[in-house]
Amino acid sequence: MKKMLVLLAALALSAGTTFAQTTPAPTTRMGAGRMQDAARTPEQRADMQTKHLTKQLGLSADQSAKVQTIALAENQELQALRGKYASADTRKGAGQEMKAVQEKYDAQLKGVFTAEQYAKYTQMREDRMDKRKEGRMKQKS
Repeated sequence: MKKMLVLLAALALSAGTTFAQTTPAPTTRMGAGRMQDAARTPEQRADMQTKHLTKQLGLSADQSAKVQTIALAENQELQALRGKYASADTRKGAGQEMKAVQEKYDAQLKGVFTAEQYAKYTQMREDRMDKRKEGRMKQKS
């Protein structure tokens, strides 16, 4: 009986490691995190954003549900824009349209958050943008 349990445990461990790495390594300039994010569905992105904001801002269950709805609509709209501007020669207007989408949904979030939560949210967003700018500056040099 013990031999059978040991054999089953060994089989389970070997099966788990066989499927551990099924996705290929990123082959573009984007880092692994960006590649994974690009492969996520709008629903997955909205869920991740909602969980992150709920944790960081201490959202109530009601606020969290509203944020989920807003994030899903935003991510669906952004995915449609990414599809529209998929080719390199038509990306000129993408930034402006994406910024307009972000502003539209930020206004909706402002109605869900308290004043303190919204201030923290805008600060988090500014910090994230600063990190992106720093990363771009490092890549250029």
